[in-house]
Amino acid sequence: MTSLSTLARAARLGTPRKRGVTLIEAVLYISIALALIVGGLVFFQQASLAQRTNSAVRNISAVASEVRSLYQQSNSFAGVDEATLINAGAVPSGIIDNTTDPATLRNEWGGEIEVKPSGFSAPFPTASGFDIVYRGVPEAACTRLTSTDVNGTARVGSGIRFIGFGIPGQTVTNGIAPIDTDGNPALTPSDVATLCRPNGSTGTMDIMYTFNR
Repeated sequence: MTSLSTLARAARLGTPRKRGVTLIEAVLYISIALALIVGGLVFFQQASLAQRTNSAVRNISAVASEVRSLYQQSNSFAGVDEATLINAGAVPSGIIDNTTDPATLRNEWGGEIEVKPSGFSAPFPTASGFDIVYRGVPEAACTRLTSTDVNGTARVGSGIRFIGFGIPGQTVTNGIAPIDTDGNPALTPSDVATLCRPNGSTGTMDIMYTFNR
């Protein structure tokens, strides 16, 4: 007769032994998990940048179009500013900041949007064009927003006379024409990549578009 102890011992021998996770396997699992997390974060950041950049393109183009329409019967753009456009309902509602008094305009990265008559002189009369200033734009978005062909056409629209690049918080006074006096492209992609790289460590730039009528 088989004893109970013999049966118990046979049962133990027939049961597969459970093996714990080794240190190497644990490190491998953690490495894979970290790679997936980092990859997800990079993808999210790139998607967010693309979404905000595309939104900026639409908003800058819309503001430029509305300014031209609002001042089509005027000899100049003298007097144009954010308040005038807000009161006229000539800006997208998504960029209006009603938390201030009076209301102001904010871009996709939280920086100010300024609209003003152009200040450049010869060969263009003052206020013959208008400026749209986007402040606090990340370097990666700056390069996507400012590439311009020799006809003054960019993603944000056409009829661009100058594009200015400035350190955040400072007045953007200097512009670079899409084409130089010799008819050569003056604002190539490599130029844009250099101009969009701030001298400081903030990683952001102020961009100014000067549009013709």
